[in-house]
Amino acid sequence: MILLTGASGFIGKHLHNALISQYGADNILALTSNPINGSNYLLHNNYQFEPGYFVENNYADAIKIVIHAGAYTPKNASQANNYLKCNQNIHSTEKLLSADLPNLQKIIYLSTIDVYGKATVISELSLVEPVSFYGYSKLYGEKMIAAWASEKHRKFQILRVGHVYGPGEEDYQKIIPVTIKNLINKQPVQIWGSGNEIRSFIYVKDIVEAVLNAINLNEDVGPVNLASGNPISIAELVNELIRISGREITIEHVSANVAGRDLIFDNSKLKKWLLQSETALDKGLAEEWHYMNRSDE
Repeated sequence: MILLTGASGFIGKHLHNALISQYGADNILALTSNPINGSNYLLHNNYQFEPGYFVENNYADAIKIVIHAGAYTPKNASQANNYLKCNQNIHSTEKLLSADLPNLQKIIYLSTIDVYGKATVISELSLVEPVSFYGYSKLYGEKMIAAWASEKHRKFQILRVGHVYGPGEEDYQKIIPVTIKNLINKQPVQIWGSGNEIRSFIYVKDIVEAVLNAINLNEDVGPVNLASGNPISIAELVNELIRISGREITIEHVSANVAGRDLIFDNSKLKKWLLQSETALDKGLAEEWHYMNRSDE
């Protein structure tokens, strides 16, 4: 059985559906804050459960894989330094590692590319130097899991998730869903700063495929960045969304006090071990546009 945390989140919902499709509903258990119809689940109540929680509910012996996707994830930049909320990431990981799961063989931990410091091109060899409490909380989780795995002689895989887009991210104040909402409402779209800043967006379905492949990855390959190798400027991204929408919309340029840093990745390690090819950006953006446009009707 596979235990999945965060099944009600953006990435978690996609993961949960894919896991059930591949392994069957009887082999998946969601540890979640909200009930999930048609699925095995346990409520964690902010991870306030005792080590014997899974034993009491007759799941402990069956669980062999844990995918820890649940986390406090900032919905905008200002939330990335909320140290109280970020500390929840450390607490939840500690509770999982303390749980009585006698047959657990492997933990897959969804971390973040926010653990890295500044670099021209980011790879798994780049300097690990978080710039936010969120990044530090996830890095601490990585270290906890590595120490646990060493002590218990268990396998683990760290996956550092980059900028993910796709259906289901509309609750986040991010450039893609915000721009799409403005396009749907036929309002001007905004570009903060010059628009020349480079970003690398990876489609949520590619994240799911990589995580599923990580389940059966037996080699110790170290952390893997789940990030796109196809960078694009913010201005190019906005213009692509306008093209997909087919609407004539005004672009408003808003001055920004701080210049954003470019985020470019060497994702050769991802493609070697977990993902054969990326979803083309225009295809993924079109799917998200149609999803959000239908949802708004």
